[in-house]
Amino acid sequence: MEPAVCIRTAHEADLDELTDVWERAARSSHDFMDAGDFDALRPFIRDSYLPSMHVRLVDVDGAAVAFVGSADGHVELLYVDPPFHGRGLGTRLLAEVGPGGARSVEVYADNTTGVGFYRSRGFTETRRRETDAAGRPYPMVVLTR
Repeated sequence: MEPAVCIRTAHEADLDELTDVWERAARSSHDFMDAGDFDALRPFIRDSYLPSMHVRLVDVDGAAVAFVGSADGHVELLYVDPPFHGRGLGTRLLAEVGPGGARSVEVYADNTTGVGFYRSRGFTETRRRETDAAGRPYPMVVLTR
C-alpha cells in the first residue's frame, strides 16, 4: 500500500517534529559545520525562526518528513529528512511558496547538494556573502529565478 502523503500548513504543534527534520537533514548536508553549531541553532530554529515565517510541510502517514519556510517568495528553509531524499518532495515544496512560487534563496556555499538542487530548478547565483546571517564564517550563495 502506498503511504498517505499530503502537503499542509504547519502549526505550533509541529515545531518539535520540524526541528528534528531540520537537524537530521542539516547534519547530513552541512558536514562543514561544527557539531556545536547544530546544538546552538536548535532552540533558535524551533522557538524563533520557524514561527516567524509561513511553513508548509509534507506529511507521510502522519509524520512530517520535509518542509519549506518562506516569506514573500524567499525560501528561508527547505529541508527533507534524509530517508526521503530523491522523491521529489523538495521540488513539490518549492511550488508551495506563495503566489508565483519561490523566487530567491540563500544556501551555504559548501552545501553543494543544496546549491545543485536550486540550480537544477532554474535558480542562478546572483551574489555571495562571506558569512551567514549569524555572522559565522560560512559563505552563502544567493540564488534567484
